[in-house]
Amino acid sequence: MNHMHTFAATFFSALVWLCTMNAYAADPTSFKSRLFKNGTLVYSDDFEGELDRERWQPRTKTWQIKDGTLIGSPDYKSAEEAQKVLGRDHHLGLSPVIRLNHLPPKFVLHMRVKFEGDAFTTGRPKFDIGHHINTLIFTADSYSLKLHGGERFSGKAPDVRLNEWVDVDLEFQEGVMWIGINGKGQAIQHEQVSLKGRSELTFKTFAAAPNRIIFDSIRLWKVD
Repeated sequence: MNHMHTFAATFFSALVWLCTMNAYAADPTSFKSRLFKNGTLVYSDDFEGELDRERWQPRTKTWQIKDGTLIGSPDYKSAEEAQKVLGRDHHLGLSPVIRLNHLPPKFVLHMRVKFEGDAFTTGRPKFDIGHHINTLIFTADSYSLKLHGGERFSGKAPDVRLNEWVDVDLEFQEGVMWIGINGKGQAIQHEQVSLKGRSELTFKTFAAAPNRIIFDSIRLWKVD
């Protein structure tokens, strides 16, 4: 009898999970979180209209919305060309850079992003959780996270490939965050988990072609 009860409970749990996943697939704006129970959708974009300049802050010039995606390309083909035009040897726009601003203090974020390139390199592609605060770097099938105080974490991330879509789930509050990549994730609890007053994500990729960043969709919830 106990085996029957255990089987029934397991079956019911699996059924609830399947229904939840199906509901989310049907309605991507539905709230889904590992850390929080409730949230309010504050930003949703499938990039069918104009770029939301209130949310997005391009740090390089060549960003455009095309065919339902937000695409960032390098501003110049080479360092020599950039130095000649800009008259400096830094911040040359060889890698597209963009910020997503106005993150709530507690938030849940789902997004689909693609990094184009030939091969993973040291420190790229990446995005900062808080500008230069917490840095998440992608490698093949994995990622590493460096917190602002120097603590480091790593995790497996199935099917992470350049030139292919990557599904990112990020949940955050001071002291703890959840990082999910392509359906596999971990909770990171540490005193160094903080935005340090910088409520933004900053995305960067390679400084050599091909090196575009492409966003397909994004959902951001505020958690009270």
